[in-house]
Amino acid sequence: MVYQKIRTYGLALLVIMGTMACSVHNKGTMEKKKVKDTTTSEGTLLITAPVVSKKIITPEGQVTDETELYIRRSIQDYYIKFCESDVTRDELETHLDGLEGEIKAVTMEVVQLDGDWDICDGVQLQPTRVGPYMIIRRIAAP
Repeated sequence: MVYQKIRTYGLALLVIMGTMACSVHNKGTMEKKKVKDTTTSEGTLLITAPVVSKKIITPEGQVTDETELYIRRSIQDYYIKFCESDVTRDELETHLDGLEGEIKAVTMEVVQLDGDWDICDGVQLQPTRVGPYMIIRRIAAP
């Protein structure tokens, strides 16, 4: 009876210690990958962030097969407005294709703005969405 309790508590202690060791290891690994943002002399930001693809949802709430690209920053995803960017969607996608891994983080120089997402060169492409977005000035070497 006493032996079973010691064995049970010992096993539980080993599981807890193993979990804590993995947690500390993962935290250290993740912190090494963090790169601080840098403000350039032109007032842009030099960031390293994941670029994610999301399916377009119509104003009626229907999910389409078309996708848009976003820059993921902590808990917010910023729409990439390519018509104001110096980098095209094709250039960014080609760069992403050359990266390995499931999460593809890109070092890029960006400007964060707030306004209409769907108006380019004075032309409204669809019912416009409004909010924070980013434009990409250049893709930097990692």
